[in-house]
Amino acid sequence: MYDKDLIQRVCNLTCSKEDVVRSQTTIAYDKLQPFRKYYNVEAIKGALEKFASDEWDDQTLAHWACIYCWILSGGFGDNVKEDLDTFEGFFRDVVTWDLDGLSFFDADCEEDPIKYICGIILIFENYDHIWQTREEWHAVYAMIGPNDEFNGAQWVLLINDRNKEYMILYTDCLENGYEDEFFKFLKDTEFILRVENLKSAGYTALTGDEEYYYCEIEELL
Repeated sequence: MYDKDLIQRVCNLTCSKEDVVRSQTTIAYDKLQPFRKYYNVEAIKGALEKFASDEWDDQTLAHWACIYCWILSGGFGDNVKEDLDTFEGFFRDVVTWDLDGLSFFDADCEEDPIKYICGIILIFENYDHIWQTREEWHAVYAMIGPNDEFNGAQWVLLINDRNKEYMILYTDCLENGYEDEFFKFLKDTEFILRVENLKSAGYTALTGDEEYYYCEIEELL
């Protein structure tokens, strides 16, 4: 059995601060296809908007993000059952990675917390656009710079040729060198050229980590 009522309150944003300001390890999670069941961008946006409207404080938002991340991951147990293909699995990992980052949110550490929250909402809206059109996307990725080679992180370029869109993400969700029908591993110079070719072809960049990307490759251009 899992904590159905609590999970429902977290997912529909009727949870109290006491519901979420607790150790996430004390909750019994649903382990049967949790991402397909519980992923909902409106829940994520709604939680962020609750902070922006002063309904929630930063501690409530941070703890909510932590528990919602664990809900989507079925508690991170070995016996979680999902039927995600590799692209969908990558998407889940990106979403939960960002939720994990949000679990450390402290408004006092942000110069403009509301601007920060609005930026996070935009990124999650772009993520959801990709999820809703996921059959149209493929990706290339590369290690760029000595730090990425050391820590195993990747720059990932998600591409939608039908809608002429792309997104640049920084992750450590892939095993470098892995390839399948969705992902292709490139050298750093090939990756940079691919981005520039998409720009030249009039593709639209969806907000992701491109600002950080251009700072990272400045010395390589």
